[in-house]
Amino acid sequence: MKNFAIISVIFALSLCFSCNGKKKEYHVPYYDSSETTVASDVVSVPFKEEYGVKTVQVEINSCAAFPMILDTGCSGMHISVLEVYVLAKQGHLTADDIEGYQYSQIADGSIMENMVVNLKEVRIGDLVCHNVKATVSDNPDVPILLGNGVLDEVESIHVNNYEKTVEFKLK
Repeated sequence: MKNFAIISVIFALSLCFSCNGKKKEYHVPYYDSSETTVASDVVSVPFKEEYGVKTVQVEINSCAAFPMILDTGCSGMHISVLEVYVLAKQGHLTADDIEGYQYSQIADGSIMENMVVNLKEVRIGDLVCHNVKATVSDNPDVPILLGNGVLDEVESIHVNNYEKTVEFKLK
């Protein structure tokens, strides 16, 4: 219930401070989108690596792009309340997108209750997935994870460490 209260407050604040209906663009300057390539049924996107963690640029609901950790050990997609705030403030996530709650086990073994939201569109370069379920952490500082909720939508992924790209083979 704590998560629902937090999300409700965020939605209320976003409506109060919505800049009189003007929508501001929020894009993290991270990658040059011209670096994305498509060869037949393979989408290749650049990744950044820091401290042994690979991140790819992910656009959510045609609104904002975020660097997300590529995590094949994550069963779904995990975002924080900060990303929810950005999407809600720009009108790209509403109370209708809240699916409920689920319990998740995190890397340290503990169990957390997280809100679940439906993301209408998740775009990684030219790879587009629709109606992706994402869990939401109430901690704005947690890493956001691109996991199997999206990765299961492709036939295979290949990390090319020489070219610094992730190649998604489409089904």
